[in-house]
Amino acid sequence: MLKAIIFDMDGVLIDSIGPIWESFSRVLKDEGIHFSDEYIKKNLARSLRDNLQAWKTEFGTKDHDLMEFSKKAGEIQFELMKKEKVSPSLFNLLLEFKKNGIICAVATSSLRWRAEKILDLLNIKSFFRALVTADDIKNHKPAPDVFLEAANKINVKPEECVVIEDAGNGIDAAKNAKMKTIGLITKYHSADELKHADIVIKDFSELNMKKIKKLF
Repeated sequence: MLKAIIFDMDGVLIDSIGPIWESFSRVLKDEGIHFSDEYIKKNLARSLRDNLQAWKTEFGTKDHDLMEFSKKAGEIQFELMKKEKVSPSLFNLLLEFKKNGIICAVATSSLRWRAEKILDLLNIKSFFRALVTADDIKNHKPAPDVFLEAANKINVKPEECVVIEDAGNGIDAAKNAKMKTIGLITKYHSADELKHADIVIKDFSELNMKKIKKLF
C-alpha cells in the first residue's frame, strides 16, 4: 500500500545540475579546473565529499575543507538559481499527494544547509515531513541509507514508499531499500540509464496518484 513519496532534490525538485557544476568550476578556477559535460554526466552521482577526494587524485587539486568549499560554491549556485521556481506540474502533484494523505519527504546527497535553502527558495518546505541529507548518513547512493533513514523519520515501512529519482544510482539505492521507483529523464540522465525504474517519465505532468498506486 502506498503511504509515502520520497523525492531526490537536485535534478528532481529543482533544475540545479548546471549551476552546481558551474559553481565547482568557478571555485576551482585558480587551479585550472573546468568540467566537461561528459565528465559531469559520468560523475553526477558523487557527493561533494567524494568529489573533493576524487579531484585530488584526478586533477591534483589541493585539500579543500568540505564546509568552506560548500559555502563558496553555494553562494554561486544560489545566485545562478535565484529565479528558479517549482514547475506547475510538480506543484500540482504535491498538492494531490497532500490531499490524499500521502506523506512526502526529501532524501538528498546535498549538505543540510544547502538543501534547506533550496526548499526555502522554491517555497515548498511545508509539503515535506522529513529531510534527510548527506550530514545524516554514512554510506551514500547506491547504498540505501538515505532512503531508509527517510522512511524511518516518517515512520513508514520501505515497501510502502515510492522514490522519485533522476539518476541511475539513485534508482539503485531505492531498489536496495526495497522501495518502488520512478525515474525522471533529464538533460543529464537518459531513459536508458533509468530503464530499471518501475516507471520512467519525462515530466511530472505524466504522473498522478492513479498511476503510482498501480505499482502496489
